[in-house]
Amino acid sequence: MQKTTQRRRPQDMALPKGPSEITAVAGFFNGGGIMSPQGTIPKFAPPAPKGKTNKGAANVSSLKLSTRTRQQPVPKIVINAVEGWGKTSTVAHAPDAAILQARDETGYETLQDAGRVPDIPVARVESWLELVGFLRQQVTTEPDYKILALDALDGFERLCHEHVCNRDFIGEWGEKGFASYQKGYDRAVTDWIGMLQALDALQDKGVVIVLLGHVQIRPFKSPDTEDYDRYTTSVHHKTWAVTHKWADAVLFGKFRTIIDDKGNRAKAIGGKERVLYTEHRDAWDAKNRLGLPEQIDVPDDPAKVWETITSYIGG
Repeated sequence: MQKTTQRRRPQDMALPKGPSEITAVAGFFNGGGIMSPQGTIPKFAPPAPKGKTNKGAANVSSLKLSTRTRQQPVPKIVINAVEGWGKTSTVAHAPDAAILQARDETGYETLQDAGRVPDIPVARVESWLELVGFLRQQVTTEPDYKILALDALDGFERLCHEHVCNRDFIGEWGEKGFASYQKGYDRAVTDWIGMLQALDALQDKGVVIVLLGHVQIRPFKSPDTEDYDRYTTSVHHKTWAVTHKWADAVLFGKFRTIIDDKGNRAKAIGGKERVLYTEHRDAWDAKNRLGLPEQIDVPDDPAKVWETITSYIGG
């Protein structure tokens, strides 16, 4: 990937303000815009009998196979990592990066105030419609950044669920509303997919998309072995299913574990070396369509982490 040596001057990222701007984009993920430019999906019609035509039948006679020219990847990456691993600082040090922070996320400000990250364009997203409006604006203009990060997944999922709960269940979270037979989660996935499609449109404009996620340790009921604990991203499994499918790479970051086998019982000693895993294992989720090595040793210098990751892409 091309590396930019000169960073643009920091500036605030503009989010839509006021009822008129938000109303204008409220239906963006509701069947129009990027999801379906024509409003409906054309249906395939079978061939008509000889001498007759099918009105509205899809014309596939001009379809031809061709060899596609290889292009430099513009990836969609999810980075899930344990607390304190350095997800936010990794993106903040990337060239021409910008960050959208979910409402209660404060990681970037904490790092910035401590002088540990550079000044870059950042915006705090207070509601789902605010995110929708911002992405709509970016799709119809030329973004002045090359990398857009969303920090973090569970915060944006919460905004999505709040929006769906207020829109479809009159603000009722309980068994008579959002939580009824998982209806709220099912409906929210549709809105979430719309957001991912908007990010696809930004990717088409040459913007690398990075989603940052927190992880937690949860029990896993295995169908063919004894149950065990594993790292999972801290969003609902339906949200994660579509996000995992959407991404080109899902990377899992943690500190290398050091085992002290002295004595009667082995003990795990917390290590300081950071590592990224790119392949799925029983203990964590990962995915690799970018030809990354199975394991990436992360340098101590946060300014070199993004460069290290992307050096393996498109090689």
